[in-house]
Formats: sequence, C-alpha cells, structure tokens
Amino acid sequence: METEKNDLPKELGKDRKIILSSKMYKTAVASFIIGGIIFLSACGYSIFSALHYRNYQAEIQEMQEANQLQQEQLLTLSKKATTLSEELQNLTQMETELRIQAGVKPPKDVEEKKAAEAQAQAEVEAANESAESQQVAETQPTEESVDQHDGQGGPIEDLKLSDVEEALAIIEGDMLKRRTSLEELQADLKSQREQMAVMISMNNAANFSNSTAAALAASGQLSTNAFAFGTSTVGSTVPSIWPTTGVVTSPYGLRWGGSDFHPGIDIANDLGTPIVATADGVVEYAGWNSGGYGNMVDINHGNGLMTRYGHGSQVVVSTGQYVKRGQVIMLMGSTGFSTGPHVHYEVHVNGQRVNPISYL
Repeated sequence: METEKNDLPKELGKDRKIILSSKMYKTAVASFIIGGIIFLSACGYSIFSALHYRNYQAEIQEMQEANQLQQEQLLTLSKKATTLSEELQNLTQMETELRIQAGVKPPKDVEEKKAAEAQAQAEVEAANESAESQQVAETQPTEESVDQHDGQGGPIEDLKLSDVEEALAIIEGDMLKRRTSLEELQADLKSQREQMAVMISMNNAANFSNSTAAALAASGQLSTNAFAFGTSTVGSTVPSIWPTTGVVTSPYGLRWGGSDFHPGIDIANDLGTPIVATADGVVEYAGWNSGGYGNMVDINHGNGLMTRYGHGSQVVVSTGQYVKRGQVIMLMGSTGFSTGPHVHYEVHVNGQRVNPISYL
C-alpha cells in the first residue's frame, strides 16, 4: 500500500493559486460597479413608475368623479329649466284665458303665433291643391285626428352646458315677454275700470247700455272680444311660414325632463300630410340621413339662411332643385329616430341652429 501511495504525483498534495492580472481585477470591479448601478437604476425606475402609475390612476378617478358630478349637476339644472319652461307655458295660457274673459287683446307673441298659423294653414292648403295636380298622394287631417298626434324625434345628441345656457336664455326672454305682457294687461284692466266708472257716473246706473259700449268700442276706447289677427309681409327668401299644419309636440330647447336638447321643433299630423318649403331657395340635400333625421331635405335660402325638414315618408324634390315658398317638398312620415308621424323643422343662420319660432 505504501508503494502505491508514493507513486501518486507530488502536485496533488499541493494548493493551487489563481493569479489575476491587474487588468482583469479592474475589469471585474468595474463590471460589479456597473451592474450595481444598473440594478439600482432599474429598482428606482420601477419604484418611480409604480408611484407615477398610482398617481395617474388617482387623477383619472378624480376626473371621472368630477365629470360625473358635473353631469349630474348639469342634468339637475336642465330639469329645473324644463320645469320653469312648463310653468311659464301654463302662465301664458292662464294670461291668455284671463285676457279673453276680460275682453282684452291677447299677448303680442300669442297673437303673432296665431296669425302665423292662420297664414300657414292657408298656404299649406294652397300647396295641397298644387300637389294634387302633380299626382302626389295627400291626406287632409281632421281637427279631431290632429289633436291625437304625439310624434317626436330628431337627432340624438349629448347634453352640453351651452345647450342649457341657450335654453335658459330662451326662458329668460320669454319671462321678459310675460312680464311686459302682464304690465300691459294691468294697464288695460285699469283703463277698463276707469271707463266703466265714467259710464256708471254718466248714466247713473249699474250697467251702461249696449249702444254706448258699442260706440266706445268703435272709437277704440274699449276693448272687445273680436280680435283681428293680421299678418306681415316678409321677403320670399326669409323663412316665415309654418312648414305644415298640426300640433307642436316638441319645442326647441330642452325636453324629456331636461335629458335632451332639441335643435328644432316637431309638428305632428297624419301620415302623408304635405310639408312645404318655408321660403324660396335651392335644395342642398334631399334623401336619407343616418343621423336620426330619416328622409331629410335641406334648403339653402341665401344670406346664411338654411332650413331642414326631417322624418318624411317621401321626398318629392331633388338636390339642386329651386323651390318656392309654400311648395310641397316632402310628405310627413316617421322615418329615422321618431315616435310617430311628424316633421322635425330647423332653421340655421350662418351655420348655427336657432329657435325656429323666431321665424314663424
């Protein structure tokens, strides 16, 4: 056994040493330092990214909550504006009835509206006769059937702050009209009381005679219940008549509890009721609209004026055609976004939609 042990190489019993050169040592140290720097940078970037992402998420959540709160406040304000508008309409109706009972002329805005409706009725009837000669199928509604129509529609748009501001401006203008009208009514009633006091004093009786009252009415000193609704002459290229006959089911402005802004007025009637151009102009578009209007006609009247008619069952004019005021352009229908037969009517001035009532 000793012989075998002595035969082993002497190098196996010695320790081996690894000698690194100065260059290799420096390279190793530099690599360690660079690796440490990279590691610390990666850790720092990861921590920074995590904090930045958390702050970003917090900001997004705050913006979403603020936007939701703003929308809720906007909807609340819109509903209040709608309620105020409805109360204003009721006040207008009460004032009109009171004026009738007192024998005083109706409010100027109501008088103008009735005059415009009467003119529109006459012009649409004339258009009906003209359309019959062109072999256009028409249906003349009865007064009972008109009262049953409730068609509404139009484009679907998100409620914006500018819409609510415009609606409030309309209500503010109507409030000013009502205030002025009520002041006029107060003055008229005061004048009537003074006239009655003079008559009682003159006749020494509780009631004055019909002949005396008639004489005062003829001289313009006493109001009567016989109202004369006149019409004004407007240039043929300015929209100034109603596009059809029927019931206004949705006015311009806020509607449906303040959840929607309506950029025109809806007038409902029987299916196939003629719709006429409200002024002379050139048809800019006649056909289908996928934005909610259904069958639609746009007419350019010049000077920045344009009118739009939507939801027709049939279009009877073509793009580029010149049309006259009162000419049939479409038949009433319920195409597009619509709940029943009606026409959606808009007036644009220099590309901006305005309240069509100002042109009726």
